[in-house]
Amino acid sequence: MKKTVVFVVLAAVLLSAAFAATAKEKEKEKEQTQDPGKRVLVRIGDIEITEQEFNIRFRADTGRMEAEYRTKFMNPHGRKQFLDSMVDQKVWLNGALEMGLDKDEEVVLLTRMSRDQNLLRKYYEKAIVDKSMPTDTEVRAFYDANLGKFLGPTKVKVRQIVLPDSVTAKAVLKELKAGGNFAKLAREKSIDSVSAVDGGDLGLLTEGVALPASIGGSGQYASTVFKLKKGELSDIVHTSLGYHIARVEERTEPERMSFESVRQRIEDGLLGERVQKLRRELFDLLKKTYPVTYMIEDSSVVPGGEAAQPPNIANSPEELFQAAMDSRDSNQRIGIYQELIKRSPDSKYASQAQFMIGFIYSEELKDYTRAEEALKAVIEKYPGSELVDSARWMLENMRDTSQTVGTVDDVKRKAKTGKTGRP
Repeated sequence: MKKTVVFVVLAAVLLSAAFAATAKEKEKEKEQTQDPGKRVLVRIGDIEITEQEFNIRFRADTGRMEAEYRTKFMNPHGRKQFLDSMVDQKVWLNGALEMGLDKDEEVVLLTRMSRDQNLLRKYYEKAIVDKSMPTDTEVRAFYDANLGKFLGPTKVKVRQIVLPDSVTAKAVLKELKAGGNFAKLAREKSIDSVSAVDGGDLGLLTEGVALPASIGGSGQYASTVFKLKKGELSDIVHTSLGYHIARVEERTEPERMSFESVRQRIEDGLLGERVQKLRRELFDLLKKTYPVTYMIEDSSVVPGGEAAQPPNIANSPEELFQAAMDSRDSNQRIGIYQELIKRSPDSKYASQAQFMIGFIYSEELKDYTRAEEALKAVIEKYPGSELVDSARWMLENMRDTSQTVGTVDDVKRKAKTGKTGRP
């Protein structure tokens, strides 16, 4: 009888273990078949960390790290360390929930504010950016219709002789025109000791790229040498370094850039224009639908002349640029644009931000001295920017009361058509 009982008990235990193993296998199978993003990585009490949450946090946090520090997390061990840090936070979070702090008035407000910012970011992405994205066909069509805009720079191989005064320069130019040896005269007479050693050779110069210091930073010199044909002598050009005579040894004419090499540039340009247009249209429509009523004076919210910090949600250059555009306070906008340049000096938005600083100082604050500083910085720091011509136009015309501009587009149009506005 005892043996029978033992056997029954043992069978029950084994059967129970088998059921448990089967249930565990099914649970494991269920986890493997569910959406990977929703897979639970860790449970801390009633709080879960899903794979989706981990990936979002990991990308966001490591994206803000310095490259040297970021590499420590780009391996299995580093990712596990990051997960452990999230677990530690959730342990503390359990404590906060136990105290009922999720119902605290300030926490509720901050949570709503965070939700609002995330909604705005997602709305901007879905309602504006996604709908403004040009198709491959549109990008190609723009390229084919504007082939003249996609020419590479002219390149010239130049020799120069720099003389101390105009009298000497005229005498040397006369000798050169009579057949004098340019390299020999450069070694004998040029006061530019660096190039004189090589017979005045300046090497290959590229139009639109900063020229050597030995040219004296002269725009007139640059425009002169890039107009010369192969073997042609320049007239005398006076710069801060002396009186220059140049000769072009070789000349490479502009070549059309391939579609693939400018594809991204065209796409960014079309996208930027469409985003601005759709943003204005959508904003105007929403503002009509949801009227705005200020219950207090603006001055009681933002102290005059004080540049507020960028919103916490604005981390990327695009978000900072958008935050500046959304601001109604001129000084605040300048502060955000400056922060963008500081954080992302090499981004495509940096030159735009630098130009906008000059535009605001000129057209909104009428501080022409600071406007000049900002606009000159556009030309010096971002010589390849499409806004360089607009910056030059602003520098020449911002004090001219007959030249009225309401928007940046007005400036671009006037910069293209000339001061009078006629094509």
